[in-house]
Amino acid sequence: MEILVTGSSGFVGSHLVPALQERGHRVTGIDRTSPSSGREPDRFIEGDLIQREVLNEGLRNTDRVFHLAAAKDDWGISREEYFRENVGVTEALLEAAQDHGVYDHVFYSTVAVHGTGPESKAEDAPFAPEIPYGESKVESEKLYREFAAEHDEARVLVLRPSAIFGEGQPWRTNVYRLIEAIYQRRFLMIGDGAAQKTTSYIENLLAANFFLLEQLGNGVETYIYVDEPIMSTRELVDIIYDELGRDPLQWSLPLSIAKPVAKIADVAASVTGIDFPITAARIEKFCTSTIFDASAIRELGFTQPVENEEAVRKTVRWQIEQYE
Repeated sequence: MEILVTGSSGFVGSHLVPALQERGHRVTGIDRTSPSSGREPDRFIEGDLIQREVLNEGLRNTDRVFHLAAAKDDWGISREEYFRENVGVTEALLEAAQDHGVYDHVFYSTVAVHGTGPESKAEDAPFAPEIPYGESKVESEKLYREFAAEHDEARVLVLRPSAIFGEGQPWRTNVYRLIEAIYQRRFLMIGDGAAQKTTSYIENLLAANFFLLEQLGNGVETYIYVDEPIMSTRELVDIIYDELGRDPLQWSLPLSIAKPVAKIADVAASVTGIDFPITAARIEKFCTSTIFDASAIRELGFTQPVENEEAVRKTVRWQIEQYE
């Protein structure tokens, strides 16, 4: 099969491309930056997906599209940029795909379309995004639904992962920052660590992706994917400390004290333009539970290949190697 992967040089793309090639597919990748890790696509196009000539070249002879390209960060990206990079690009991609007769798509969305909260959320939970990233993914999902409604032959898989991590993860990800802070002895536990955090280990996520493709029908099928069982922040932190051969922390800083301090850093960041590791938003996120229900895929018979603890340990070992 001829496959197009948008965002092929990114974290997920750099794992997906070789996984597709190992399954006998020929892969074309589109990204603004050249591949820096993992196996390169069979054909690579460097360019902006908003440009029709780039899309036309990428969609030539394509059978299926994996749409990964997206703007995502918790600092320094405006709402307008999110909507251009995520919604505008998706709209342009689907228009070009229609002209090329490409109706098989896999779209990587996010659990952020549901927002946060203490209650568990499944695929049928209402859209309730709290940040521009989530808002832009909601609109992109709607575009895919419209696309499928207009084309009976369309087969669309929408995946909503949570906090993707693993070997090769970029430094901007929350898990990378957490491991780095602990390794550098700059970590301070904030709150009691009881908040539950859903995560998606890259190897497990791709396994879920390929499992669902084997039974994909016409229309749009949407699945949340998170690793199970869900860990608390304390469990996650303790595993990292243990893998580093260190004793776990015995005390923590109350959230009521940490938030005012972080707001000072927020003011400094707005003045200097520096992305400080501690912000009020990151502290709030660290102490807020994110609980999502991925039972739908497991009811189909899916079993994640890597257990949670081993996934974290493998990621820690990989990241420590980057420091040495």
